Amino acid sequence: MKERKVAVLAGTPVDTAMGVEYIKNKNSETEGQCLLPLSDPVSVDCDAQVRFQYSDEDGKRAVMDNIFDAEIAEGVRDYFVYCNSLSGSFDFDTYAVMKSLDSGEDIRIYTPLQVYRSLGGEYGRIGVMAANNLSAHAIEEALMAANPDIYMIGTGNMAIVRAIEDGLEPEEIIEKCGLRHMLKYMEACGAEAIVLGCTHFPYFRDELAGLTDLPVIDPADKMFEALLSADC
Repeated sequence: MKERKVAVLAGTPVDTAMGVEYIKNKNSETEGQCLLPLSDPVSVDCDAQVRFQYSDEDGKRAVMDNIFDAEIAEGVRDYFVYCNSLSGSFDFDTYAVMKSLDSGEDIRIYTPLQVYRSLGGEYGRIGVMAANNLSAHAIEEALMAANPDIYMIGTGNMAIVRAIEDGLEPEEIIEKCGLRHMLKYMEACGAEAIVLGCTHFPYFRDELAGLTDLPVIDPADKMFEALLSADC
């Protein structure tokens, strides 16, 4: 079986660990190769990640260079950005081109925003749950790049992320953060699907899906498909 290293980048150690676990679980469904996920959190906690996202471009690029240069030296070519708000605050598509030119290697970066560009062509109205409004804005831009007429009903709420990081149970988070009401609001606005616009949120995906007839979409699934389809 062919092994391939994959660097998992996310905002905090918690969602980075979720991304690593996601790929490990997917390995059992994958034939012909084994993906070896490596943990690369960008920040130490939620508050530090928010500060990173609103920092200047030179500061963000310096952090990314430290991560990517170390992993490229170890032979890593694939980077799985398991964080919506992180992917919305840094131009990973351009960065992949730059790093490929600098290193002479084919550097491939998979992000949720790439998935949203494809979803924009599938729906006319879509509900998006994001971690913060910077992320919601970036998701809306990505959706509208594919469909300028799409109508997004979006929310940004860091309290949900903090509740997950604090280890609250899914049912408790749904009640404390008013997610039943949020779903009713999105349904009333005509949403055709609900997108988990934060990679923390699959933590309560099953419980959320039980409260609505709308499809609940996790962009990580399509990111993983793209990762598998890339040449080793």
